Amino acid sequence: MKYTGILLGFIIFLTGCNFSNDDDITVINERFNRDTHGWTAGFSDYPVGQENFYNLNFRRTHLPAPLDTTQYALQIGGDNRSDDLFMFIKHRVRGLTPNKTYQIEFHIQLASNAPEDSFGIGGSPGSSVFLKAGAVSFEPVPVIVEMDQTDAGYYQMNIDKGNQIVDGDDMILLGHIGHGGSDFEYKLIDRDNSEPFEATANEEGILWLIIGTDSGFEGNTTLYYNNIEVIIY
Repeated sequence: MKYTGILLGFIIFLTGCNFSNDDDITVINERFNRDTHGWTAGFSDYPVGQENFYNLNFRRTHLPAPLDTTQYALQIGGDNRSDDLFMFIKHRVRGLTPNKTYQIEFHIQLASNAPEDSFGIGGSPGSSVFLKAGAVSFEPVPVIVEMDQTDAGYYQMNIDKGNQIVDGDDMILLGHIGHGGSDFEYKLIDRDNSEPFEATANEEGILWLIIGTDSGFEGNTTLYYNNIEVIIY
């Protein structure tokens, strides 16, 4: 991803914080060694009341071995029993210009234990789990959709995230979560968008960032978000 000189200057001096300057550039560069920095998590594309069956979990914890276990990350995981589980983290950005359309660049570092060339039920645990990112002017949340009269309902997102490898209006594909090794051990991988994503702040100058995985692998995926860097301009 190519940055201008002024954006690089901001990134060098910012870690674990939000920043806005007079040119209306906001840089978010967050590691999680002290806290979550306001990032929260959610899940969708699974039946209502099946959280335990899907083993859904989110917490701030240490990176797993063989990585540097003194470093913290945001861990999110679940069992993709629906063949379409969506696991996401989100963050509210305030102080933007109301109703202004922004360009957004994402750079995400996360730990994955899935080789990109691996095989699994329904698809690869690496190359069939798709990482997406985007932004909207309202809070992205799962909502209950009634499937039939005897069903308790099904969680789906209130945004257009697309489906697995396909982009949506509100999220774009950054790639998959597979690493280049052959062993099922955790490695850090980096993903970003080749072209800026466009989103418009609401009348209060707020955007919600959302990053998540749309899975075609019918097994467990547990990821560790180690560093999230976002440039909004």
